[in-house]
Amino acid sequence: MIQLNHVSKRYLSGPSDYVALRDVSFAVAKGEMVFVTGHSGAGKSTLLKLIANQIQPDAGEVRLGASLKLGYFAQSALDLLDPDQTVW
Repeated sequence: MIQLNHVSKRYLSGPSDYVALRDVSFAVAKGEMVFVTGHSGAGKSTLLKLIANQIQPDAGEVRLGASLKLGYFAQSALDLLDPDQTVW
């Protein structure tokens, strides 16, 4: 299970703050699937980094089930891939 309770995350960007996520709460039960989509800057990567424990929320709580096996491949790791190797 993945559970977020009132999670918020902001980034300091010069004289103003950028709020990536504000008071987000949801749960994903065992066997459920989630599709994350949104425009650039909507907080998709921030959400996934929070779930993967790559960053910490400014407020709220991220809880992961004890038997959860999580894999995470960061966007910045794309340059590690061999472009000649494909899934086919």
